[in-house]
Parts: sequence; C-alpha cells; structure tokens
Amino acid sequence: MAAGDSGLLSGGLLEVIESEAVIKFSEANVTMPLVTTKGYPKADQVTFIAYNTGSNKLTSADVAATAENTVTPSTSLNTDKKTATLDMYSVMIPMYDEAKLSNADDIASNVGALVGNAMAAKADGLLNSLFDSFSNAVGANNAALTVDNLFDALSKLKQNAAIGQPSAVLDPRQIWGTYGVHNDLVTHAQFAGSGIQEEGARVGFVSQIAGIGIHSSSEFTVTDNDGGSSGTASSVKGGVFVPGALGMGYAGELIRTEVYREGTYLRDNIIGSGFWGVTEIVDGWGVEVLSQVIA
Repeated sequence: MAAGDSGLLSGGLLEVIESEAVIKFSEANVTMPLVTTKGYPKADQVTFIAYNTGSNKLTSADVAATAENTVTPSTSLNTDKKTATLDMYSVMIPMYDEAKLSNADDIASNVGALVGNAMAAKADGLLNSLFDSFSNAVGANNAALTVDNLFDALSKLKQNAAIGQPSAVLDPRQIWGTYGVHNDLVTHAQFAGSGIQEEGARVGFVSQIAGIGIHSSSEFTVTDNDGGSSGTASSVKGGVFVPGALGMGYAGELIRTEVYREGTYLRDNIIGSGFWGVTEIVDGWGVEVLSQVIA
C-alpha cells in the first residue's frame, strides 16, 4: 500500500462518506511572525547586524562633561554580524488518481493545506529550538511555571535594554494544566480582583501577562528528567523574547507548495518546500523559560 493511495484514504471513499471531512491541523505560524525575518530572491546565507551588543558598547558612561575649547571624547563602537545559513526543507505527499476519483471530498486541496501547515510548524520548531541558547533563564525543570517567572523574564529583558514588544512562546503544558502559568494565575489569592484572574477562569486563556504576549506552540521537545521511571518529571523550554532576539532568513518563497504530476504512477505529488535558516541575533533580548510538565 503506497502513501496517498485509496486504501490509506479509505475514510473518504464515496460509499462510506457520512459527514464532513475533518482535517487535523497543528498550531503553526506561531513563532515566525514574532521574530525578525529577512528574505531575498537568492541567497545561501542571510546576515543580521546587531548594534551596541558587542565588546564595545555606547552607554551613558561614555558621555562626559566637555569644557570649552576641548576635544569631544571618542569611544569605540562595534557591530556584530549574525549569520543564518540556509538549508532546504521539504515534504511530499503522493496523491494517486484512484484515491482522488473515489473520494467525494477535495482531498488534493485539503492535503495541500496540511502540507503548508506542516511547513509553517517546522519553521516554528527551528526557531523554538534557539530558546535553549539564551544565556538568561527563568524557572526550573522540577517546578511549575509561575507569574513571578514571567516578571523575572521581563526584568532580564529590561536590564538588557531589549527593544520591542515581548512575547512568550510556550508549550501548551506551560500555559494550561497542573504546571501551567494559568494555574498559578487563577488559583492564587494575590491576583484576585485584578480582572486578569477572572478572565483566565472565564475563558481559559489570558493573552497578556506582565505585558508579555502569550502564545502556545506544540513545536517543543520534552525532556525526560527521571529516565522514564515516573512519567511526570519531564520538562520543556519555552522562551520570552523581543523581535530582535532571533532572526529567520529565507531565499525565494517563504513556503512553496506545488503539484508535480507523475503520469506513469497515475499520481500527483503535492510538495512543500522552503530554503530557510535561523539564528540568535541579540542574546540578552531573549530568556529561556524552563518548567516541569506532564509528558
């Protein structure tokens, strides 16, 4: 049985269709819109220039009182070049004629949408993996995520003069459930009467905490901290950052979806591809968020 043939897609065969098709999409295009993105028609590498982040920084300490008829003091300033090396990412789903002709649903259109969704989720995963490289961190791998952790993350960003709207991209279990920050927000008396507690209890989600936009992404790798003995001592690493912390570069179309016909196999191949690279731009403008989760 080949991928995309009528056997694998038998749930939509004409004689057994009873209801609308259900398409299972994943959370995608979450992190990518929150970082610095640069695209070019052609490129092998994409560079991002970071100012005032290297060994020679311009600060208020470099500004001195200057007497008449004296030379204004000079100071050194350097820029850092951060490079994202591009790699090709792709996926292909073969769609056999028999499967298309025996289905009442437009499976080619639905599969095409799923291919685009998978590509966008992959881009999120590449960016999420960079959270582990941030030098600053809050939380612990054996404790729930708290509102205080988010305030600590915001403090670290402010100490590093981070510019822009801070965002948190977290595993769903860092937001909801036993170890999620919403549990701390809704259950602790210190937040009673704030309005935000009532919002969390009523709708199950608070879009902004401590001025940080909250975003859920499933593109994280859970770490088993206990060797699998209990199944509960697992952790995950989310991130709080401003747009200048991370960069994503690409060449050509960000996500390309196309159809390639193979008549000898009586099938169309639906292909998704992208030529991408990701990099950390300013380390101090991002904070790793560590917490325990239930695997």
